[in-house]
Amino acid sequence: MSEIDEITALLKKANDKLISSKLLYEGEQYASSVSASYYAMFITAKALLISKNSRPKSHNGLISEFGLHFVKEDTFNSETFKYLSRTQSLREEADYDAFDDITKSIARLKINQTEEFMKESK
Repeated sequence: MSEIDEITALLKKANDKLISSKLLYEGEQYASSVSASYYAMFITAKALLISKNSRPKSHNGLISEFGLHFVKEDTFNSETFKYLSRTQSLREEADYDAFDDITKSIARLKINQTEEFMKESK
């Protein structure tokens, strides 16, 4: 598979995660919606990093590399970039904690931020 094919497939997967996030939100599964929103941004960032020949091995590594390759070079809005790192901690809470504080309004905010992040990525 070529690099272009891989990037295209990842961007489709990211879009699918955003769709899943919205469906989970509609089903009042707010924590799962936030997790899917995070992965939509994460996969989008991963696709963009492949275009820079960067393949980080961890979530923190990906966020760090994305900041270096895109935010520091002023090709990606720094405020929009923060959505990714801020949502990572919520995703961990949603996925691993027995109890979470993720509300309907938080899940809606994360969907909106994910849409903005993905739009900025184009």
